[in-house]
Amino acid sequence: MVRTVRGFTLIELMIVVAIVGILAAIAYPSYQEHVRKTKRTDAQADMMELANRLQRYKIANFTFLKPNGTAIDLADLGHNGTLPQSGGGVLYNLALSNVTAGTWTLTATPTGGQLGDGDIVLNHRGERCWDKGNKTTGGACVPSATSNWDGR
Repeated sequence: MVRTVRGFTLIELMIVVAIVGILAAIAYPSYQEHVRKTKRTDAQADMMELANRLQRYKIANFTFLKPNGTAIDLADLGHNGTLPQSGGGVLYNLALSNVTAGTWTLTATPTGGQLGDGDIVLNHRGERCWDKGNKTTGGACVPSATSNWDGR
């Protein structure tokens, strides 16, 4: 009676491990960029919600200033200044600046897992920009009628 040995050789297993390693090396950075993009999109949606709150404040008070003449801040809008507001780590720090009776600028600066992703800016006119080309040096882009959150 002859027994036939069945199975994989060590070389065949090593080739499979190498192929899986190469695929993982290609897929993981793509996955990381997709996650970063998704978190940026969530931050942009939260910024649009804050813009709505700012507009509702102006409709109720006819200005973006408090009754004593000082500028409103994020706390006046019920926001703690971080994104996300709850759960998980802080990914963006929000700043409300250039607040006058009729203007404001909202800037989200990346931190934590989003560090290096570039500032996201939105102003009272709905103009927006994402500073994707300035990921490490800091400083925000200037929103205009032709800029957008796609980095173009």
